[in-house]
Amino acid sequence: MGVPKFYRWISERYPCLSEVVKEHQIPEFDNLYLDMNGIIHQCSHPNDEDVHFRISEEKIFADIFHYLEVLFRIIKPRKVFFMAVDGVAPRAKMNQQRGRRFRSAKEAEEKIKKALEKGEVLPTEARFDSNCITPGTDFMARLQEQLKYFVHNKLSTDKAWQGVNVYLSGHETPGEGEHKIMEFIRSETTKPGHSPNTRHCLYGLDADLIMLGLTSHEPNFSLLREEVRFGGKKSQKRITAPEETTFHLLHLSLMREYIDYEFSELRNKISFEYDLERIIDDWVLMGFLVGNDFIPHLPHLHINHDALPLLYRTYISVLPSLGGYLNENGHLNLAHFEKYLEKLSDFDREHFSEVFVDLKWFESKVGNKYLNEAAGLAAEEAGAKDMKKSKSSDDSLCLAALDGVKDSHREDGEDDDMFETEFRQYKRTYYMTKMGVEVVSDEFLANQARCYVEGIQWILHYYYHGVQSWSWYYPHHYAPFLSDVRNVSSLTLTFDLGKPFMPFEQLLGVLPSASKDLLPQCYQHLMTSPGSPIVECYPQDFKTDLNGKQQEWEAVVLIPFIDEKCLLAAMEPYTHKLAPSEKARNRHTECAINCFDKELDYAYNSPLPQLFPNIVHCHVRFSLDEPSGSQMLYLGNTPPPAKVTHLTDKEQKEWVKEVQGLSEQYARKGTVINETDVVVYAQLLTGRKYVIGQNGNVHLEKQFAKQVLPYPYQTIVKDIKAFDSSLARFKTLEELFPPGTIVFMVANPYYGAMGDVQDSSDVINEGRVRVVFSVPCEPQLDALIQNQHKYSVKYGPGYVLASRLGITSYLVSRFSGSIFIGRGSKKNPHGEQKANVGLNLKFNKKNEEVPGYTKRTEKEWLYSAAVEELLAEYLERFSELFDFVARNSHDDVFYEDDIWPGEDENGAEKVQEIQGWLKNHPVSSSSRASCDLQILDAGIVEKIEEELEKSKVWLSLVNHDKNTR
Repeated sequence: MGVPKFYRWISERYPCLSEVVKEHQIPEFDNLYLDMNGIIHQCSHPNDEDVHFRISEEKIFADIFHYLEVLFRIIKPRKVFFMAVDGVAPRAKMNQQRGRRFRSAKEAEEKIKKALEKGEVLPTEARFDSNCITPGTDFMARLQEQLKYFVHNKLSTDKAWQGVNVYLSGHETPGEGEHKIMEFIRSETTKPGHSPNTRHCLYGLDADLIMLGLTSHEPNFSLLREEVRFGGKKSQKRITAPEETTFHLLHLSLMREYIDYEFSELRNKISFEYDLERIIDDWVLMGFLVGNDFIPHLPHLHINHDALPLLYRTYISVLPSLGGYLNENGHLNLAHFEKYLEKLSDFDREHFSEVFVDLKWFESKVGNKYLNEAAGLAAEEAGAKDMKKSKSSDDSLCLAALDGVKDSHREDGEDDDMFETEFRQYKRTYYMTKMGVEVVSDEFLANQARCYVEGIQWILHYYYHGVQSWSWYYPHHYAPFLSDVRNVSSLTLTFDLGKPFMPFEQLLGVLPSASKDLLPQCYQHLMTSPGSPIVECYPQDFKTDLNGKQQEWEAVVLIPFIDEKCLLAAMEPYTHKLAPSEKARNRHTECAINCFDKELDYAYNSPLPQLFPNIVHCHVRFSLDEPSGSQMLYLGNTPPPAKVTHLTDKEQKEWVKEVQGLSEQYARKGTVINETDVVVYAQLLTGRKYVIGQNGNVHLEKQFAKQVLPYPYQTIVKDIKAFDSSLARFKTLEELFPPGTIVFMVANPYYGAMGDVQDSSDVINEGRVRVVFSVPCEPQLDALIQNQHKYSVKYGPGYVLASRLGITSYLVSRFSGSIFIGRGSKKNPHGEQKANVGLNLKFNKKNEEVPGYTKRTEKEWLYSAAVEELLAEYLERFSELFDFVARNSHDDVFYEDDIWPGEDENGAEKVQEIQGWLKNHPVSSSSRASCDLQILDAGIVEKIEEELEKSKVWLSLVNHDKNTR
């Protein structure tokens, strides 16, 4: 989610940022990066409001594959295609994930309860639990295998993919998807050969991708995302088919110009150099002050209440007096930042002054005694506890002190003192009611200031350099007031790197008990058992606090934070009960690099062969991008092997990649080879062939493949005699080729021709054999190739076909595809059963066409004369259906009672009549094929068959002539 409402705000402030993606009119991109989790969520649960919605895993995987194909086809990356799935996140992110998953489980339970109360009958199948889209679950493990298959299949079969390096950073690789992408970009930009003109395109739904892209300071960076329609109903169904989706490109190069223009007045105000890159860094920092995934928003500082313009105005007014920038490449300049916050803190007083004016009016109406109470209620902003109920001694003292101050105010008229006193009480009430503290001491406020600044620094590190601490997190649900973040310039901020959670540790840390089935069985009781040491971390019911926000999804989820030590200690006694398959899921791996290698050719089995076919000829070279740390050993001709004592970084990296590739290759075959210290490079024995010696004798000679392949030393078995060449059957050439033997030519000029061995006694001593070959006659296809257009099916665009039939292009498009007719009427449907009465001649989603009827080009669908005849007959038989579809073009489903409303008409019988006619028509048995294939039309195939028959007749006549002579 990043920064809530940020995308909408910049879209309205900078309206020219985005452009609608139109095919063949987009810039050329070198690298395409996908933040995959948005695609996974969209394809698995497109409408959470519909409690009746069910979906199979097979359809989820198929839809994800299709979405990836469409995105690749839109952008057409030239060098890199990077797919990043969220892995184990830092603790700072896990707290937000935890709140989101608790809320989604509670909302799902409430929706189901309401549906049952209304008497609705829900499907018996289990609903898809979106919380399973978390690293370590069985679903994510299956998805990872599917994504591996998808990559191998596309690289092996699709030429558009074969010049691209495909990176797959799955859920087993720690880190959020978008940050793994940025880590890759940062590593690439540091390489000596990196081109500063590299064009990047990043797909994702999070608004903070704008900030991430800007932190790279790459000049050619664009974001791809679906169109966002603001102000729509929450229950409005999202469009999930990528063909029906409008995509937008947001160009960060233009965003950089907008930022430059936003702060252009600083050029003549500051005494130091105006540096746009540093201005952008400060702009990113200011965006974090309105809240994000890692720290809560500052009180009353909301985007929809013009918080960002306030931040920018304050920055422009303060920067000239600072002598430098706030954000120095991801490092806070604390002295400058403190001065900026000091100026910004005036906002707290301005906001309270508005409240205070109202309170003064309220006081004049109801009396002095309610003033402090009203101030407390204002701090709560709806739903906070009554100040009268507070029993803390500090609160009582504050109230008593305030009463005394108000008495003196009446006597002395010291309005300023009154305002400051009420302002302090206003903030004190916030801390006591929100954070549950009894004494709001200076030490407490100093700790709040430190935590907040520490959080800002952690986020900057995260965005600019990667994770600086896996275990750090913001320890409160609420942020302090701006005016209380002071005296921070002297702070020393350090972070302990630590290490990421294992997947099962994160699962137990973020999942609610309602999703306990996603955990291994041995851990599930820790969420529900009264004796569990962490059971209080999984409340069945909990409160949420809008805290000044408007949407329920923005509310603070008030659940306890997970204590890392307690969590790990609670899990440790049960870890040994994990099944082998569960242990395999509970691991970390590196990003996989896949590339096309035509020299490789092996079979790759599909994880779902009933849905996706096995890859018979796979040409993918696979490796893991791991840090160096292994020593490279070579096996020489004489043992022991030599040990290399020094390696360059390049050699070290190549060794690690090769070893990891071997481990993965053997793992696919069910073999775990453990650590590899020695690699043997060998050529495969492809067979043996007979070789003629000088004396006319023959012997078997081993034949080896040309390619040298690596093999782990521990996989080699020595001293096995698979074949003894001394037992060869043939000793001489005459034994090998006796007269009358049938042989085949495997060389030019008669490759593949069959022949008979003749008497060779006169030449056998010379190592030669006499053979008579029967050379078949090749069919003459040159003329057919030149004139194939005469026999090809002619296709034309839909509007030409429509004009001939006297209907609209829309009707041609709809009826040539799928048209669904439901039972009953639109207002009173009878069940969910639907009949398809379309011609089913084109399949957008599966990218398939019906040869002889339809053909898809890059721009449009084309139709043959056969489609015209078919539609003309359809129109003549059932014209009322065409008329109804034309009048209701906005509907996806039509209903029989609406099409045939007359009492003497039976819609169900009409539908059956249409289906019967379609079933008996030859088009129903037509096969479909991928639009990417080039298929010969039936007319051309018939001509080829005719030429073959002619060749056979000619050959038989020649042979007959030979036999009669």
